Amino acid sequence: MTHASARSAAAILITMGSLACGSAQTPTEPAPVYEQKTETYTGTLNTGGTAAFDFTVTNPGNIVGKITELSPVSTLTMGLWLGYWDAPNTSCSQDITASVTLNTTLSGAPPGPAQYCVGITDVGNVQVPTTFTIVVTHY
Repeated sequence: MTHASARSAAAILITMGSLACGSAQTPTEPAPVYEQKTETYTGTLNTGGTAAFDFTVTNPGNIVGKITELSPVSTLTMGLWLGYWDAPNTSCSQDITASVTLNTTLSGAPPGPAQYCVGITDVGNVQVPTTFTIVVTHY
């Protein structure tokens, strides 16, 4: 190897070494930000009645449901539940259940994206047709 060749090789190695050191940092991606979705369901429940509504969860995060309106009697205790939606049978499993009053929340953390549901039922208090509004938030 000639003297000039050795200097060229040394210069290339120094340049490559400085490039390698400069690229040692891996750029990091910011954590994803998921948009919270709000679903509103309304209906009328008769004595002994039940109603269920399905929605799609696409991102991780809690599901929160609550009854926000009851009429004509807003002080009734009602059954509220969250579960998985069974599309072929148009039914909702009752995985998380509670007897709730107006604006009491019920929540759960779904294991992943899927079709979920919220349901409402008369627990023995509905004497006349009762209109309701349920609000569900999820990601």
